[in-house]
Amino acid sequence: MNRVWRSLLVLLLSFGWLAAVPTAAHADDSDDRVTDYKVVATFDASGTAAVQLDLSVDFGDTEGHGPYLVFPLRQEIAGDLDHWRMIDVQVGQVTSPSGADATLESEESDGNLVIRVGSEGRTFTGIQTYQVNYTVKGLIAARQATSGVDEVNWNALGDGWKIPVDRAEVTVVGPVDVTRTGCFSGSLYDTPCQSAHNGTAATFSAENLGDGSGMQVVAGFPAGTFTDVAPRYTKRYTVQNMFPANPYTISVTALLSVLGLGLLIKRTRRRDEVFVGLTPGVVPAPGQQATVGAADGDAPVAVAFTPPKEVRPGEAGTLLDNVADDRDVTATIVDLAVRNQIQITQTAPEEWTFIRRFNAEDQLADYEEELLERLFAGSNRVTTEDLRNESYAGMLTEVRGNLYRRVVDLQWYQANPSHVRAAAIGGGIALIVVGAGLGFLAGFLGWGLIGLAGVIVGVGVLARSNHFGRRTATGSAVLAQTKGFELYLTTAEADQIKFEEGIDVFSRYLPYAIVFGVAERWTKIFQELADQGRYTFNPYWYAGYGFAPRLDQLGSSLNSLGSTMSSSLQAATAATSGGSGFSGGGGFGGGGGGTW
Repeated sequence: MNRVWRSLLVLLLSFGWLAAVPTAAHADDSDDRVTDYKVVATFDASGTAAVQLDLSVDFGDTEGHGPYLVFPLRQEIAGDLDHWRMIDVQVGQVTSPSGADATLESEESDGNLVIRVGSEGRTFTGIQTYQVNYTVKGLIAARQATSGVDEVNWNALGDGWKIPVDRAEVTVVGPVDVTRTGCFSGSLYDTPCQSAHNGTAATFSAENLGDGSGMQVVAGFPAGTFTDVAPRYTKRYTVQNMFPANPYTISVTALLSVLGLGLLIKRTRRRDEVFVGLTPGVVPAPGQQATVGAADGDAPVAVAFTPPKEVRPGEAGTLLDNVADDRDVTATIVDLAVRNQIQITQTAPEEWTFIRRFNAEDQLADYEEELLERLFAGSNRVTTEDLRNESYAGMLTEVRGNLYRRVVDLQWYQANPSHVRAAAIGGGIALIVVGAGLGFLAGFLGWGLIGLAGVIVGVGVLARSNHFGRRTATGSAVLAQTKGFELYLTTAEADQIKFEEGIDVFSRYLPYAIVFGVAERWTKIFQELADQGRYTFNPYWYAGYGFAPRLDQLGSSLNSLGSTMSSSLQAATAATSGGSGFSGGGGFGGGGGGTW
Protein backbone atom coordinates (compact mmCIF):
# COMPACT_ATOMS: atom_id res chain seq x y z
CA MET A 1 0.00 0.00 0.00
CA ASN A 2 2.89 2.38 0.76
CA ARG A 3 4.19 1.81 -2.75
CA VAL A 4 0.77 2.69 -4.12
CA TRP A 5 0.68 5.98 -2.27
CA ARG A 6 4.24 6.80 -3.25
CA SER A 7 3.35 6.18 -6.87
CA LEU A 8 0.21 8.28 -6.51
CA LEU A 9 2.32 11.12 -5.14
CA VAL A 10 4.68 10.83 -8.08
CA LEU A 11 1.80 11.10 -10.54
CA LEU A 12 0.34 14.08 -8.76
CA LEU A 13 3.71 15.80 -8.97
CA SER A 14 4.00 15.20 -12.71
CA PHE A 15 5.92 18.03 -14.31
CA GLY A 16 6.56 19.35 -10.82
CA TRP A 17 10.32 19.25 -11.34
CA LEU A 18 9.90 22.02 -13.89
CA ALA A 19 8.65 24.24 -11.10
CA ALA A 20 11.54 23.20 -8.87
CA VAL A 21 14.13 24.13 -11.49
CA PRO A 22 15.22 27.75 -10.99
CA THR A 23 13.98 29.88 -13.89
CA ALA A 24 14.47 33.52 -12.97
CA ALA A 25 15.13 35.63 -16.06
CA HIS A 26 18.85 35.19 -15.78
CA ALA A 27 20.11 32.08 -17.52
CA ASP A 28 17.81 31.93 -20.53
CA ASP A 29 18.19 35.62 -21.36
CA SER A 30 21.97 35.97 -20.82
CA ASP A 31 25.23 34.65 -22.26
CA ASP A 32 25.99 32.35 -19.32
CA ARG A 33 28.03 29.31 -20.25
CA VAL A 34 30.05 26.49 -18.74
CA THR A 35 33.61 26.86 -19.92
CA ASP A 36 34.84 23.61 -18.35
CA TYR A 37 32.94 20.54 -17.23
CA LYS A 38 35.30 18.01 -15.64
CA VAL A 39 34.14 14.74 -14.11
CA VAL A 40 36.11 12.01 -12.35
CA ALA A 41 34.03 8.95 -11.47
CA THR A 42 35.61 6.12 -9.50
CA PHE A 43 33.65 2.84 -9.56
CA ASP A 44 34.06 0.11 -6.95
CA ALA A 45 33.28 -3.57 -7.44
CA SER A 46 29.66 -3.07 -6.33
CA GLY A 47 29.08 -0.64 -9.20
CA THR A 48 28.82 2.45 -6.98
CA ALA A 49 30.65 5.48 -8.35
CA ALA A 50 32.12 8.31 -6.29
CA VAL A 51 31.89 11.33 -8.58
CA GLN A 52 33.69 14.65 -8.39
CA LEU A 53 32.32 17.28 -10.76
CA ASP A 54 34.28 20.51 -11.32
CA LEU A 55 32.35 23.27 -13.05
CA SER A 56 33.61 26.59 -14.35
CA VAL A 57 30.62 28.83 -14.96
CA ASP A 58 31.02 32.15 -16.76
CA PHE A 59 28.25 34.57 -15.77
CA GLY A 60 29.78 37.36 -17.85
CA ASP A 61 28.65 40.85 -16.86
CA THR A 62 25.19 39.62 -15.83
CA GLU A 63 24.85 38.83 -12.15
CA GLY A 64 23.92 35.25 -11.34
CA HIS A 65 23.27 33.33 -8.15
CA GLY A 66 24.79 30.00 -9.17
CA PRO A 67 24.22 26.82 -11.20
CA TYR A 68 21.53 24.18 -10.85
CA LEU A 69 21.85 20.50 -11.76
CA VAL A 70 19.18 17.92 -12.58
CA PHE A 71 20.02 14.24 -11.92
CA PRO A 72 17.57 11.63 -13.24
CA LEU A 73 16.55 9.06 -10.64
CA ARG A 74 14.66 6.82 -13.06
CA GLN A 75 14.90 5.95 -16.73
CA GLU A 76 12.65 4.53 -19.40
CA ILE A 77 13.36 0.99 -20.60
CA ALA A 78 13.13 0.33 -24.31
CA GLY A 79 10.28 -2.07 -25.02
CA ASP A 80 9.02 -2.07 -21.41
CA LEU A 81 6.31 0.43 -20.59
CA ASP A 82 5.54 -1.12 -17.21
CA HIS A 83 8.80 -0.46 -15.34
CA TRP A 84 11.36 2.23 -14.58
CA ARG A 85 15.06 1.48 -14.27
CA MET A 86 16.15 3.29 -11.12
CA ILE A 87 19.34 5.28 -10.54
CA ASP A 88 20.42 6.09 -6.98
CA VAL A 89 22.08 9.48 -6.46
CA GLN A 90 23.33 10.94 -3.17
CA VAL A 91 24.78 14.46 -3.20
CA GLY A 92 27.61 15.17 -0.79
CA GLN A 93 29.77 18.25 -0.30
CA VAL A 94 29.50 21.25 -2.62
CA THR A 95 32.21 23.93 -2.57
CA SER A 96 33.37 26.90 -4.63
CA PRO A 97 37.15 27.27 -5.02
CA SER A 98 36.56 30.77 -6.47
CA GLY A 99 34.71 31.88 -3.35
CA ALA A 100 31.18 31.97 -4.78
CA ASP A 101 28.22 31.06 -2.62
CA ALA A 102 27.98 27.23 -2.49
CA THR A 103 24.82 26.92 -0.42
CA LEU A 104 23.02 23.77 -1.51
CA GLU A 105 19.26 23.19 -1.85
CA SER A 106 17.84 19.96 -3.28
CA GLU A 107 14.42 18.57 -4.12
CA GLU A 108 13.10 15.38 -5.68
CA SER A 109 10.35 15.85 -8.21
CA ASP A 110 8.97 13.83 -11.10
CA GLY A 111 11.75 11.28 -11.02
CA ASN A 112 14.58 13.81 -10.81
CA LEU A 113 16.87 15.15 -8.12
CA VAL A 114 17.19 18.89 -8.62
CA ILE A 115 19.95 20.74 -6.76
CA ARG A 116 20.45 24.48 -6.68
CA VAL A 117 23.74 26.07 -5.70
CA GLY A 118 23.78 29.63 -4.37
CA SER A 119 21.53 31.93 -2.37
CA GLU A 120 18.79 34.42 -3.18
CA GLY A 121 20.61 37.34 -1.63
CA ARG A 122 23.99 36.88 -3.33
CA THR A 123 25.00 37.25 -6.98
CA PHE A 124 28.28 36.97 -8.88
CA THR A 125 29.73 37.89 -12.26
CA GLY A 126 32.56 36.53 -14.36
CA ILE A 127 33.91 32.98 -14.07
CA GLN A 128 33.07 31.11 -10.88
CA THR A 129 34.16 27.57 -10.08
CA TYR A 130 32.17 24.92 -8.23
CA GLN A 131 32.93 21.38 -7.05
CA VAL A 132 30.06 18.97 -6.56
CA ASN A 133 30.65 15.56 -4.96
CA TYR A 134 28.07 12.82 -5.18
CA THR A 135 27.66 9.05 -5.47
CA VAL A 136 25.63 7.24 -8.10
CA LYS A 137 24.62 3.60 -8.52
CA GLY A 138 22.77 2.05 -11.44
CA LEU A 139 25.09 2.84 -14.35
CA ILE A 140 26.40 -0.70 -14.95
CA ALA A 141 25.16 -3.02 -17.70
CA ALA A 142 26.63 -6.39 -16.67
CA ARG A 143 27.85 -8.98 -19.15
CA GLN A 144 26.32 -7.55 -22.31
CA ALA A 145 25.54 -10.13 -24.97
CA THR A 146 26.82 -8.05 -27.86
CA SER A 147 30.09 -6.84 -26.29
CA GLY A 148 30.72 -9.65 -23.84
CA VAL A 149 31.91 -7.24 -21.13
CA ASP A 150 30.56 -5.32 -18.13
CA GLU A 151 29.80 -1.82 -19.30
CA VAL A 152 29.75 1.54 -17.57
CA ASN A 153 27.16 3.16 -19.83
CA TRP A 154 26.62 6.72 -18.62
CA ASN A 155 25.22 9.96 -19.94
CA ALA A 156 27.84 11.89 -18.02
CA LEU A 157 26.48 15.18 -19.37
CA GLY A 158 22.76 15.02 -19.99
CA ASP A 159 20.92 16.59 -22.90
CA GLY A 160 18.85 18.80 -20.57
CA TRP A 161 21.45 21.54 -20.15
CA LYS A 162 19.96 24.96 -21.01
CA ILE A 163 23.25 26.83 -21.48
CA PRO A 164 26.30 26.03 -23.65
CA VAL A 165 29.09 23.81 -22.36
CA ASP A 166 32.33 24.68 -24.17
CA ARG A 167 34.25 21.55 -23.22
CA ALA A 168 33.59 18.42 -21.20
CA GLU A 169 36.18 15.95 -19.89
CA VAL A 170 35.15 12.72 -18.19
CA THR A 171 37.40 10.19 -16.47
CA VAL A 172 36.09 6.77 -15.46
CA VAL A 173 38.22 4.72 -13.06
CA GLY A 174 37.36 1.07 -12.42
CA PRO A 175 38.53 -1.67 -10.07
CA VAL A 176 40.39 -3.45 -12.92
CA ASP A 177 41.83 -2.48 -16.28
CA VAL A 178 39.52 -1.04 -18.94
CA THR A 179 39.26 -3.20 -22.07
CA ARG A 180 37.46 -0.87 -24.48
CA THR A 181 35.81 2.57 -24.65
CA GLY A 182 33.23 4.53 -26.60
CA CYS A 183 32.08 8.16 -26.63
CA PHE A 184 29.06 9.82 -28.26
CA SER A 185 27.63 13.34 -28.18
CA GLY A 186 24.76 15.37 -29.59
CA SER A 187 21.03 15.53 -28.91
CA LEU A 188 20.65 11.88 -29.97
CA TYR A 189 24.04 10.74 -28.71
CA ASP A 190 24.96 9.67 -32.24
CA THR A 191 28.09 11.79 -32.92
CA PRO A 192 31.41 10.09 -32.01
CA CYS A 193 33.70 11.96 -29.60
CA GLN A 194 37.21 11.31 -28.27
CA SER A 195 37.95 8.40 -25.92
CA ALA A 196 41.00 6.48 -24.71
CA HIS A 197 41.94 4.07 -21.93
CA ASN A 198 45.06 3.23 -19.99
CA GLY A 199 45.05 0.69 -17.21
CA THR A 200 42.07 1.17 -14.91
CA ALA A 201 41.22 4.62 -16.28
CA ALA A 202 39.28 5.67 -19.36
CA THR A 203 39.14 9.30 -20.55
CA PHE A 204 36.59 11.02 -22.75
CA SER A 205 36.27 14.55 -24.15
CA ALA A 206 33.93 16.57 -26.34
CA GLU A 207 33.31 20.21 -27.22
CA ASN A 208 30.38 22.45 -28.04
CA LEU A 209 27.84 20.71 -25.84
CA GLY A 210 24.89 21.94 -23.76
CA ASP A 211 21.74 23.56 -25.15
CA GLY A 212 20.24 20.09 -25.62
CA SER A 213 23.43 18.34 -26.66
CA GLY A 214 24.77 15.73 -24.22
CA MET A 215 27.69 13.33 -23.86
CA GLN A 216 27.53 9.53 -23.40
CA VAL A 217 30.60 7.63 -22.19
CA VAL A 218 31.05 3.83 -22.31
CA ALA A 219 33.85 1.94 -20.54
CA GLY A 220 34.13 -1.85 -20.82
CA PHE A 221 35.53 -4.10 -18.10
CA PRO A 222 35.97 -7.86 -18.11
CA ALA A 223 32.73 -9.75 -17.49
CA GLY A 224 32.22 -10.36 -13.79
CA THR A 225 34.15 -7.28 -12.70
CA PHE A 226 31.12 -5.83 -10.95
CA THR A 227 29.02 -7.70 -8.42
CA ASP A 228 25.59 -6.84 -7.03
CA VAL A 229 24.80 -4.66 -10.04
CA ALA A 230 21.48 -6.19 -11.05
CA PRO A 231 19.24 -3.31 -12.19
CA ARG A 232 16.70 -2.03 -9.69
CA TYR A 233 13.24 -1.63 -11.18
CA THR A 234 10.03 -0.05 -9.96
CA LYS A 235 6.54 -0.13 -11.35
CA ARG A 236 5.89 2.44 -14.02
CA TYR A 237 2.30 3.61 -14.11
CA THR A 238 0.94 4.51 -17.53
CA VAL A 239 -2.51 4.79 -19.06
CA GLN A 240 -1.93 1.44 -20.74
CA ASN A 241 -1.21 -0.50 -17.56
CA MET A 242 -3.43 1.47 -15.19
CA PHE A 243 -6.49 1.36 -17.45
CA PRO A 244 -6.02 -1.77 -19.55
CA ALA A 245 -8.97 -2.78 -21.71
CA ASN A 246 -8.99 -6.56 -21.49
CA PRO A 247 -11.86 -9.09 -21.26
CA TYR A 248 -11.80 -8.95 -17.45
CA THR A 249 -11.79 -5.17 -16.95
CA ILE A 250 -14.28 -4.60 -19.77
CA SER A 251 -16.67 -7.23 -18.40
CA VAL A 252 -16.57 -5.93 -14.83
CA THR A 253 -16.91 -2.30 -15.98
CA ALA A 254 -19.85 -3.18 -18.22
CA LEU A 255 -21.53 -5.15 -15.43
CA LEU A 256 -21.14 -2.33 -12.91
CA SER A 257 -22.38 0.22 -15.45
CA VAL A 258 -25.46 -1.86 -16.30
CA LEU A 259 -26.27 -2.43 -12.63
CA GLY A 260 -25.83 1.26 -11.82
CA LEU A 261 -27.90 2.46 -14.76
CA GLY A 262 -30.54 -0.16 -14.00
CA LEU A 263 -30.87 1.11 -10.44
CA LEU A 264 -30.98 4.66 -11.75
CA ILE A 265 -33.80 3.91 -14.18
CA LYS A 266 -35.71 2.03 -11.50
CA ARG A 267 -35.23 4.92 -9.09
CA THR A 268 -36.47 7.55 -11.54
CA ARG A 269 -39.21 5.69 -13.44
CA ARG A 270 -42.61 7.13 -12.49
CA ARG A 271 -42.18 7.04 -8.73
CA ASP A 272 -45.27 9.23 -8.29
CA GLU A 273 -48.07 8.28 -5.96
CA VAL A 274 -51.59 7.70 -7.34
CA PHE A 275 -55.06 7.08 -5.98
CA VAL A 276 -55.51 3.34 -6.40
CA GLY A 277 -58.81 2.32 -7.96
CA LEU A 278 -59.74 5.79 -9.18
CA THR A 279 -59.73 6.98 -12.78
CA PRO A 280 -56.56 9.00 -13.54
CA GLY A 281 -57.32 12.65 -12.97
CA VAL A 282 -60.00 12.03 -10.35
CA VAL A 283 -59.44 13.37 -6.84
CA PRO A 284 -61.41 11.77 -3.96
CA ALA A 285 -64.33 13.82 -2.75
CA PRO A 286 -64.01 15.39 0.70
CA GLY A 287 -64.38 12.64 3.27
CA GLN A 288 -63.99 9.89 0.68
CA GLN A 289 -61.43 7.24 1.60
CA ALA A 290 -58.89 6.40 -1.07
CA THR A 291 -55.88 4.12 -1.11
CA VAL A 292 -52.60 5.66 -2.16
CA GLY A 293 -50.03 3.54 -4.00
CA ALA A 294 -47.13 3.84 -6.41
CA ALA A 295 -47.78 4.58 -10.07
CA ASP A 296 -47.35 1.61 -12.37
CA GLY A 297 -46.26 3.09 -15.67
CA ASP A 298 -47.79 6.07 -17.45
CA ALA A 299 -51.51 6.59 -16.88
CA PRO A 300 -53.76 6.81 -19.96
CA VAL A 301 -54.62 10.36 -21.02
CA ALA A 302 -58.19 11.40 -21.72
CA VAL A 303 -58.83 14.61 -23.62
CA ALA A 304 -59.90 17.50 -21.38
CA PHE A 305 -61.57 20.51 -23.01
CA THR A 306 -60.84 22.85 -20.11
CA PRO A 307 -57.79 23.37 -17.91
CA PRO A 308 -57.69 21.77 -14.45
CA LYS A 309 -59.93 23.68 -12.06
CA GLU A 310 -58.17 26.50 -10.20
CA VAL A 311 -54.79 25.54 -11.71
CA ARG A 312 -52.87 28.50 -13.13
CA PRO A 313 -50.69 28.12 -16.27
CA GLY A 314 -47.34 28.55 -14.49
CA GLU A 315 -48.36 25.95 -11.92
CA ALA A 316 -49.41 23.53 -14.67
CA GLY A 317 -46.10 24.04 -16.50
CA THR A 318 -44.10 23.36 -13.36
CA LEU A 319 -46.12 20.24 -12.58
CA LEU A 320 -45.78 18.97 -16.13
CA ASP A 321 -41.98 18.69 -16.21
CA ASN A 322 -40.92 19.39 -12.59
CA VAL A 323 -39.24 22.62 -13.74
CA ALA A 324 -40.30 26.24 -13.29
CA ASP A 325 -38.69 27.71 -16.41
CA ASP A 326 -38.85 30.96 -18.40
CA ARG A 327 -41.84 29.69 -20.37
CA ASP A 328 -43.82 29.25 -17.14
CA VAL A 329 -42.93 32.78 -16.03
CA THR A 330 -44.00 34.23 -19.41
CA ALA A 331 -47.26 32.28 -19.26
CA THR A 332 -47.92 33.63 -15.76
CA ILE A 333 -47.47 37.22 -16.94
CA VAL A 334 -49.71 36.69 -19.96
CA ASP A 335 -52.29 35.03 -17.71
CA LEU A 336 -52.24 38.06 -15.39
CA ALA A 337 -52.77 40.26 -18.44
CA VAL A 338 -55.71 38.14 -19.59
CA ARG A 339 -57.16 38.51 -16.10
CA ASN A 340 -56.88 42.28 -16.49
CA GLN A 341 -54.04 42.74 -13.98
CA ILE A 342 -51.55 43.93 -16.61
CA GLN A 343 -51.74 45.71 -19.96
CA ILE A 344 -49.03 44.47 -22.40
CA THR A 345 -48.05 46.73 -25.28
CA GLN A 346 -45.51 45.81 -27.94
CA THR A 347 -43.78 49.02 -29.00
CA ALA A 348 -41.14 47.58 -31.33
CA PRO A 349 -40.13 44.13 -32.66
CA GLU A 350 -38.34 43.29 -29.40
CA GLU A 351 -39.63 45.93 -27.00
CA TRP A 352 -42.64 45.76 -24.69
CA THR A 353 -44.27 47.95 -22.07
CA PHE A 354 -46.20 46.63 -19.05
CA ILE A 355 -48.85 48.80 -17.39
CA ARG A 356 -50.25 47.84 -14.01
CA ARG A 357 -53.99 47.38 -13.80
CA PHE A 358 -56.01 46.43 -10.77
CA ASN A 359 -58.82 43.91 -11.12
CA ALA A 360 -60.39 43.72 -7.68
CA GLU A 361 -62.66 40.85 -8.72
CA ASP A 362 -59.70 38.63 -9.55
CA GLN A 363 -58.12 36.66 -6.71
CA LEU A 364 -54.34 36.52 -6.83
CA ALA A 365 -52.15 33.75 -5.47
CA ASP A 366 -49.31 34.76 -3.18
CA TYR A 367 -46.66 34.19 -5.84
CA GLU A 368 -48.64 36.28 -8.35
CA GLU A 369 -48.92 39.18 -5.89
CA GLU A 370 -45.15 39.00 -5.28
CA LEU A 371 -44.48 38.95 -9.03
CA LEU A 372 -46.61 42.07 -9.59
CA GLU A 373 -45.05 43.89 -6.63
CA ARG A 374 -41.56 43.02 -7.89
CA LEU A 375 -42.34 43.96 -11.49
CA PHE A 376 -43.97 47.31 -10.64
CA ALA A 377 -41.90 48.16 -7.57
CA GLY A 378 -40.85 51.57 -8.84
CA SER A 379 -43.64 52.51 -11.25
CA ASN A 380 -46.93 51.32 -12.66
CA ARG A 381 -45.33 51.45 -16.12
CA VAL A 382 -42.30 49.26 -16.91
CA THR A 383 -40.53 48.44 -20.19
CA THR A 384 -38.37 45.46 -21.08
CA GLU A 385 -35.46 47.91 -21.23
CA ASP A 386 -36.20 48.92 -17.62
CA LEU A 387 -35.91 45.27 -16.62
CA ARG A 388 -32.18 45.43 -17.39
CA ASN A 389 -31.73 47.71 -14.38
CA GLU A 390 -29.89 46.29 -11.36
CA SER A 391 -33.01 46.69 -9.24
CA TYR A 392 -34.48 43.69 -11.05
CA ALA A 393 -31.48 41.46 -10.35
CA GLY A 394 -32.58 38.04 -9.17
CA MET A 395 -36.24 38.58 -10.07
CA LEU A 396 -36.34 35.62 -12.45
CA THR A 397 -34.86 33.33 -9.81
CA GLU A 398 -37.32 34.62 -7.21
CA VAL A 399 -40.35 34.02 -9.45
CA ARG A 400 -39.20 30.48 -10.22
CA GLY A 401 -38.57 29.81 -6.55
CA ASN A 402 -42.08 31.03 -5.70
CA LEU A 403 -43.56 28.69 -8.31
CA TYR A 404 -41.70 25.75 -6.76
CA ARG A 405 -42.99 26.67 -3.32
CA ARG A 406 -46.49 27.05 -4.75
CA VAL A 407 -46.66 23.49 -6.12
CA VAL A 408 -45.40 22.17 -2.78
CA ASP A 409 -47.98 24.24 -0.87
CA LEU A 410 -50.68 22.78 -3.12
CA GLN A 411 -49.46 19.37 -1.91
CA TRP A 412 -48.58 18.23 -5.41
CA TYR A 413 -45.06 17.18 -4.39
CA GLN A 414 -43.56 15.47 -1.40
CA ALA A 415 -40.56 17.82 -1.55
CA ASN A 416 -39.55 20.92 -3.47
CA PRO A 417 -38.60 19.60 -6.94
CA SER A 418 -35.82 22.17 -7.32
CA HIS A 419 -34.20 20.97 -4.10
CA VAL A 420 -34.53 17.34 -5.16
CA ARG A 421 -33.00 18.13 -8.55
CA ALA A 422 -30.11 20.03 -6.94
CA ALA A 423 -29.43 17.04 -4.67
CA ALA A 424 -29.49 14.72 -7.70
CA ILE A 425 -27.07 16.97 -9.59
CA GLY A 426 -24.77 17.01 -6.56
CA GLY A 427 -25.00 13.23 -6.34
CA GLY A 428 -24.22 12.86 -10.04
CA ILE A 429 -21.16 15.07 -9.76
CA ALA A 430 -20.06 13.16 -6.66
CA LEU A 431 -20.39 9.85 -8.52
CA ILE A 432 -18.25 11.18 -11.36
CA VAL A 433 -15.57 12.44 -8.97
CA VAL A 434 -15.60 9.28 -6.85
CA GLY A 435 -15.61 7.07 -9.94
CA ALA A 436 -12.62 8.92 -11.38
CA GLY A 437 -10.80 8.80 -8.03
CA LEU A 438 -11.46 5.12 -7.41
CA GLY A 439 -10.51 4.37 -11.00
CA PHE A 440 -7.23 6.18 -10.50
CA LEU A 441 -6.46 4.27 -7.31
CA ALA A 442 -7.59 0.97 -8.82
CA GLY A 443 -5.27 1.76 -11.71
CA PHE A 444 -2.30 0.93 -9.48
CA LEU A 445 -3.65 -2.62 -9.47
CA GLY A 446 -4.36 -2.58 -13.20
CA TRP A 447 -8.13 -2.14 -12.76
CA GLY A 448 -8.52 1.56 -13.41
CA LEU A 449 -11.13 1.01 -16.12
CA ILE A 450 -13.77 0.09 -13.54
CA GLY A 451 -13.84 3.74 -12.42
CA LEU A 452 -15.50 4.46 -15.76
CA ALA A 453 -18.64 2.76 -14.42
CA GLY A 454 -18.99 5.41 -11.73
CA VAL A 455 -18.47 8.16 -14.30
CA ILE A 456 -21.10 6.65 -16.63
CA VAL A 457 -23.67 6.30 -13.86
CA GLY A 458 -22.87 9.82 -12.63
CA VAL A 459 -23.48 11.25 -16.09
CA GLY A 460 -26.73 9.28 -16.19
CA VAL A 461 -27.82 10.83 -12.89
CA LEU A 462 -27.11 14.30 -14.28
CA ALA A 463 -29.08 13.51 -17.42
CA ARG A 464 -32.06 12.29 -15.37
CA SER A 465 -31.74 14.76 -12.51
CA ASN A 466 -35.17 16.13 -13.38
CA HIS A 467 -36.82 12.74 -12.77
CA PHE A 468 -36.04 12.34 -9.08
CA GLY A 469 -38.94 14.46 -7.83
CA ARG A 470 -41.96 12.54 -6.54
CA ARG A 471 -45.51 13.79 -7.01
CA THR A 472 -48.21 13.08 -4.46
CA ALA A 473 -51.41 11.29 -5.40
CA THR A 474 -53.12 14.68 -5.68
CA GLY A 475 -50.29 15.97 -7.88
CA SER A 476 -50.61 12.91 -10.13
CA ALA A 477 -54.35 13.50 -10.50
CA VAL A 478 -53.82 17.14 -11.46
CA LEU A 479 -51.04 16.05 -13.82
CA ALA A 480 -53.44 13.70 -15.62
CA GLN A 481 -55.92 16.57 -16.01
CA THR A 482 -53.13 18.84 -17.28
CA LYS A 483 -51.98 16.30 -19.85
CA GLY A 484 -55.57 15.85 -21.00
CA PHE A 485 -55.87 19.58 -21.61
CA GLU A 486 -52.47 19.62 -23.30
CA LEU A 487 -53.71 16.91 -25.64
CA TYR A 488 -56.67 19.07 -26.54
CA LEU A 489 -54.61 22.20 -27.30
CA THR A 490 -52.09 20.25 -29.35
CA THR A 491 -54.60 18.33 -31.49
CA ALA A 492 -57.80 20.37 -31.77
CA GLU A 493 -58.63 21.83 -35.17
CA ALA A 494 -60.63 24.99 -35.85
CA ASP A 495 -63.95 23.14 -36.22
CA GLN A 496 -63.34 21.31 -32.92
CA ILE A 497 -62.92 24.34 -30.69
CA LYS A 498 -65.46 24.37 -27.89
CA PHE A 499 -66.52 27.88 -26.91
CA GLU A 500 -67.74 28.71 -23.43
CA GLU A 501 -70.38 31.36 -22.89
CA GLY A 502 -69.03 34.58 -21.47
CA ILE A 503 -65.40 33.46 -21.82
CA ASP A 504 -62.85 34.54 -24.41
CA VAL A 505 -61.57 30.99 -24.97
CA PHE A 506 -58.65 32.17 -27.08
CA SER A 507 -57.26 34.53 -24.43
CA ARG A 508 -58.20 32.30 -21.51
CA TYR A 509 -56.35 29.27 -22.89
CA LEU A 510 -53.45 31.11 -24.56
CA PRO A 511 -51.22 31.10 -21.42
CA TYR A 512 -51.63 27.31 -21.24
CA ALA A 513 -50.72 27.07 -24.93
CA ILE A 514 -47.53 28.99 -24.07
CA VAL A 515 -46.75 26.47 -21.32
CA PHE A 516 -47.34 23.54 -23.68
CA GLY A 517 -45.24 25.14 -26.42
CA VAL A 518 -48.11 25.45 -28.92
CA ALA A 519 -48.87 29.18 -28.74
CA GLU A 520 -48.28 29.72 -32.46
CA ARG A 521 -50.54 26.80 -33.32
CA TRP A 522 -53.27 28.16 -31.04
CA THR A 523 -53.13 31.66 -32.56
CA LYS A 524 -53.21 30.29 -36.12
CA ILE A 525 -56.35 28.25 -35.35
CA PHE A 526 -58.14 31.34 -34.09
CA GLN A 527 -56.92 33.41 -37.03
CA GLU A 528 -58.59 30.79 -39.21
CA LEU A 529 -61.77 31.16 -37.15
CA ALA A 530 -61.52 34.95 -37.45
CA ASP A 531 -61.15 34.68 -41.23
CA GLN A 532 -64.34 32.58 -41.24
CA GLY A 533 -66.14 35.22 -39.20
CA ARG A 534 -66.60 32.85 -36.27
CA TYR A 535 -64.34 34.71 -33.85
CA THR A 536 -63.50 38.33 -33.13
CA PHE A 537 -60.42 39.11 -31.06
CA ASN A 538 -60.84 41.96 -28.60
CA PRO A 539 -57.25 42.85 -27.66
CA TYR A 540 -58.13 44.36 -24.30
CA TRP A 541 -54.95 42.98 -22.69
CA TYR A 542 -52.46 43.22 -25.57
CA ALA A 543 -51.65 46.03 -28.00
CA GLY A 544 -49.57 44.53 -30.77
CA TYR A 545 -46.83 46.04 -32.91
CA GLY A 546 -46.99 45.11 -36.58
CA PHE A 547 -49.61 42.36 -36.41
CA ALA A 548 -52.50 44.79 -35.75
CA PRO A 549 -55.55 42.66 -34.90
CA ARG A 550 -54.22 39.58 -36.76
CA LEU A 551 -53.66 36.67 -34.41
CA ASP A 552 -51.39 34.50 -36.53
CA GLN A 553 -48.46 36.80 -35.68
CA LEU A 554 -49.25 37.01 -31.97
CA GLY A 555 -47.78 33.60 -31.12
CA SER A 556 -44.29 34.46 -32.37
CA SER A 557 -44.54 37.87 -30.67
CA LEU A 558 -45.28 36.21 -27.34
CA ASN A 559 -42.36 33.82 -27.81
CA SER A 560 -40.12 36.85 -28.39
CA LEU A 561 -41.60 38.46 -25.30
CA GLY A 562 -40.47 35.53 -23.16
CA SER A 563 -36.92 35.48 -24.51
CA THR A 564 -36.58 39.28 -24.29
CA MET A 565 -37.79 39.37 -20.68
CA SER A 566 -35.42 36.55 -19.74
CA SER A 567 -32.51 38.30 -21.46
CA SER A 568 -33.28 41.61 -19.74
CA LEU A 569 -33.63 40.08 -16.28
CA GLN A 570 -30.44 38.05 -16.71
CA ALA A 571 -28.65 41.23 -17.79
CA ALA A 572 -29.90 42.91 -14.60
CA THR A 573 -28.38 40.10 -12.53
CA ALA A 574 -25.10 40.24 -14.45
CA ALA A 575 -24.88 44.00 -13.90
CA THR A 576 -24.53 43.46 -10.15
CA SER A 577 -21.73 40.91 -10.38
CA GLY A 578 -18.90 42.93 -11.95
CA GLY A 579 -16.67 45.78 -10.81
CA SER A 580 -14.68 48.55 -12.45
CA GLY A 581 -11.01 48.08 -13.25
CA PHE A 582 -10.39 51.58 -11.87
CA SER A 583 -11.14 50.27 -8.41
CA GLY A 584 -8.15 47.94 -8.44
CA GLY A 585 -8.19 44.45 -7.05
CA GLY A 586 -6.93 42.68 -10.14
CA GLY A 587 -8.19 42.02 -13.63
CA PHE A 588 -8.20 39.29 -16.22
CA GLY A 589 -5.18 37.18 -17.20
CA GLY A 590 -1.67 37.63 -15.86
CA GLY A 591 1.39 35.48 -15.12
CA GLY A 592 5.12 35.74 -14.51
CA GLY A 593 8.42 33.85 -14.40
CA GLY A 594 12.17 34.04 -14.69
CA THR A 595 15.40 32.08 -14.18
CA TRP A 596 18.02 31.63 -11.42
